[in-house]
Amino acid sequence: MPANEIAMKWAPRVKQARIRRLYRFAGLGVYDEDALDDVGTSLYARSVDIATVADAFQNGRVACPRCQTRVQRRIDPLYGMGWHGDRGRWFHCPHCSSRLLWTECRKALREKPRCFDCRTLLKGKNPLRCNCGTKWDPRAYHRSIGSRVRLPCPSCRGLIRKPEGSGRKRRNRQSNDERLLCPGCQGTARHTGGEIRCEGCGYRRRWRDYRKGLKRRDERLECEGCGHVFTWQAWRKSARPLTTGNPQPARDFVRLWPTCRTPEQRMLQIDLLLQTLHGRGPLAPLFIEGDERRIRALLDELASQVPAHGKPERSLVAEQVR
Repeated sequence: MPANEIAMKWAPRVKQARIRRLYRFAGLGVYDEDALDDVGTSLYARSVDIATVADAFQNGRVACPRCQTRVQRRIDPLYGMGWHGDRGRWFHCPHCSSRLLWTECRKALREKPRCFDCRTLLKGKNPLRCNCGTKWDPRAYHRSIGSRVRLPCPSCRGLIRKPEGSGRKRRNRQSNDERLLCPGCQGTARHTGGEIRCEGCGYRRRWRDYRKGLKRRDERLECEGCGHVFTWQAWRKSARPLTTGNPQPARDFVRLWPTCRTPEQRMLQIDLLLQTLHGRGPLAPLFIEGDERRIRALLDELASQVPAHGKPERSLVAEQVR
């Protein structure tokens, strides 16, 4: 590790005892505002870190370990390694401008089936039913997802069309006229005809071999804000415990938590996040301390304790004042 490189400091996971304490008071019908602030701010800090890691993998914007300024990667766009190797197939929703992959649209429907006509959540298991009267066999529904060219956006539910080039046959990994940095003279090279070529020094190499070399290279990043120099490999290694293919629950909590003004709203947002984690088991250990089995037991316990999304009737601070 370089002398001027410092490790990225991530927010710790939330202790199970803190969450249990919060829900114990909620079950009694009162709010413990200290517990609300403790659990809520801890979940918020953890969500910010998860969203930061997702942004680095998806968009190549890496947070500086010293000042948190976003540093744009250079190597990542060169060999097309996005979140799932699909950088060339990202597109934006025409309704809400969310950055999407077509595979994400399909995955969202497989996790939470929606009606293709009215886009409301389907009920039941076999068959799947909609309020508009539509019925689906689960297997037929999942097969239909793979063949449809119009699907609802996972963010705004607006109907979007499958972008061209998102299929396997039309896949276009790189542009034939892409400008790159020549490894030999540091001048401008071009990716064309399956090779990288530099007219200045005559450098020439197969694109496949060039990509493999880039993946093995430890990319150095320099922050424009504070001048700190660090490496992508070290940053990625420190971010491994926060890496997930589904950062949307964390992003939603980051967006909604600062808007909560009352204890009721804060408790509701915490409960909604924990319910989301309960439904997506592998995601919960990123937020809560402990192994997956104990976390699952905790979430099962909490789901049976607080009815109506955890809406107690009184505030603990108000009770103490009285």
